Amino acid sequence: MKKQFVLTLFLLVALGCCHAQINPAEVVVKPNHTKHFSVGLLGGIDRNYHIVDMSYMVDYKFDKYAPGSTYGLQLGYTPVKWLSLRMDVAMVQKNYNRTHKPSIINIDFYDSVTNQYINIPLVAMLNVGNVVRLHLFGGGYVGYWLQSHHKGLTEGVFGYPTFDEDVDFSTTESQTRDNRLDMGLTYGAGLSCMLFHSLELGAEVRWYYGLQDIQKPYMTNLNPRYNTTFVIQGGISYWM
Repeated sequence: MKKQFVLTLFLLVALGCCHAQINPAEVVVKPNHTKHFSVGLLGGIDRNYHIVDMSYMVDYKFDKYAPGSTYGLQLGYTPVKWLSLRMDVAMVQKNYNRTHKPSIINIDFYDSVTNQYINIPLVAMLNVGNVVRLHLFGGGYVGYWLQSHHKGLTEGVFGYPTFDEDVDFSTTESQTRDNRLDMGLTYGAGLSCMLFHSLELGAEVRWYYGLQDIQKPYMTNLNPRYNTTFVIQGGISYWM
């Protein structure tokens, strides 16, 4: 939470500084930029909430909002000043931490999971302002589960061994169990500041609301699991 606050404060200060140092009269959008393409880089932090029905998992606990990171590319097209279409190609961590504490054993068996996804969101963005602009956006995304790493403590035949391993998605077990396709909704808001006619520095908050169960229906009475991911990210883009 402290890192999240510091990053948010840094992005707001950066936007404030650029607004204070640039004379709005000097930042005039070029006529050919009224309709333009843009390309840029983005990066930030995220918090993932692993949604699962706990009715039949009374010995388990999932920590809310496990921390992660995100980075990638952003591509945009603005047909008119107040409306943009934007597509990102982003690497997003959708992590979760799970603790299992059986009632007959006073030991916490934990599983810390790092999941790497590629997300491709496509959103429509409403733009308000000139030098400093407000953005409101919404749309959908598709994604793919690239990697999963687990580490923790488990119950073994001769004691309580630790584990630290990657999931092998090529195994029969994984192909039967793991649904690597991801899709859902995304929405959020942001602020940006124009620099030198063609550069835009921005910061935004967004939510990825997963609609796809991360498990295949490989058994009966299966509890569905979904990811909801909150992201704070900044970026810089070049208008062409």
